[in-house]
Amino acid sequence: MMTVRRRLLLLLLPALAVLMFIGGVVDYRVALVTTRDAYDRALANAAAALAANLRVEDQRLRFVPAGAALDSTTVFTIVGPDHQLIAGAPQLASSAPAGARAVGHNSFWDAQIDGQAWRVASVMVPTGAGPVQIAVAETLQRRAHTQQVMLLGKLLVDFAELDLTLLLVWIAVYYGLRPLDRLTERVEQQSSRELQRFDERQAPGELRGLIVAFNRVLELLQTAAQAQQRFVADAAHQMRTPVAGLLAQLELLLHDPRAAPVASELAAVERGIQRLARSANQLLSLARAEPVAALPTDFKGVELKRLVDQLVERYVDRADKAGIDLGADSATASVRGDAALLGDLLENLVDNALKYTPRGGHVTVRSAFDGSAPYLEVEDDGPGIPEADRVRVRERFYRLPGADGIGCGLGLAIVDEIARAHGAAFTIGSGAQGRGARMRVRFAAAA
Repeated sequence: MMTVRRRLLLLLLPALAVLMFIGGVVDYRVALVTTRDAYDRALANAAAALAANLRVEDQRLRFVPAGAALDSTTVFTIVGPDHQLIAGAPQLASSAPAGARAVGHNSFWDAQIDGQAWRVASVMVPTGAGPVQIAVAETLQRRAHTQQVMLLGKLLVDFAELDLTLLLVWIAVYYGLRPLDRLTERVEQQSSRELQRFDERQAPGELRGLIVAFNRVLELLQTAAQAQQRFVADAAHQMRTPVAGLLAQLELLLHDPRAAPVASELAAVERGIQRLARSANQLLSLARAEPVAALPTDFKGVELKRLVDQLVERYVDRADKAGIDLGADSATASVRGDAALLGDLLENLVDNALKYTPRGGHVTVRSAFDGSAPYLEVEDDGPGIPEADRVRVRERFYRLPGADGIGCGLGLAIVDEIARAHGAAFTIGSGAQGRGARMRVRFAAAA
């Protein structure tokens, strides 16, 4: 959900940056026009104030200064009716454009005097000797400094507004998505084995439609899971019964003296049917272990020691015929799970070990504790599994290149699927002294 918030903010940043740029351009224009108008009015007022210092004596105009009215960055010029210079800087008078001598009209222009930029304000005032032009000029440094201060202030305000906008947007997005956060947490807390409907009445209005649709998906999922379970149960019954009957008939036929001429062929058929039965049972175990198929199953306490003892007792005759020492080293430990699935898990581990362990080898089945966590483990001194292939052997129908034995590559895939369904970790390592394989299923906690 943090990704959604971050994405929304990142989408807003370009738009806010464009608005910030446009605002900066507008602020610059406003600062430029505002300072120019203010300083031009001040110059015009200063020029008008100088008119009070004009005196008419003997029909001639004289300028009588009445104090330091202008600072060092300001110059002036006073030009009489006949364009004669009365006072001030003569170069300023020569910079006046055409039309600047209209009576009652204020004129403004930019001038270059001694290589420096000046702003000039001119007023025409009537006197007893005729109209007089008074021009006052100042350098652009002060107004440029004022413009910079105004622009900087406006930009600082804009940045503060941008930060405040981002904060308000983040707060709005954060609290606006809180209901979705809570819904996400509830979805993540759902167990693959116990999906629960969401209460539509407690949901906010903007999420109610989503929750209704989600509940509908849960119902469809549960319906599909129940249909798959029924299929698994029906398939198990329909496949196991005829195969078991066929095997029983073959065993009777093998003991019939009349079948002696084809005994080897019948034995090959029997092995093929046994492989078929084993593959069918593995496929059914894999289907039961998938999370969707196991949704309605309730976990109960399973005693691991009893499970180990039962499996070892079931396989001890096969181990004796193969010349393999099969033993159990089990401690009392209980976990919450499905007894049938855990039986399939351990059966596949033991079958896999017996299948690849050579005559004279050893297979040990254990149940014990790793700290406070119980585990099931099968160790053998067979060829083992190379470290590079310990991930791939969990894939369905994958077998090690050149591997001996009969199988279809489903055993360890079933173990991995059942372990994940029980929240356990399935690890593959090396046996004692680096020989063989040690396969362990470590559960999260004891029951």
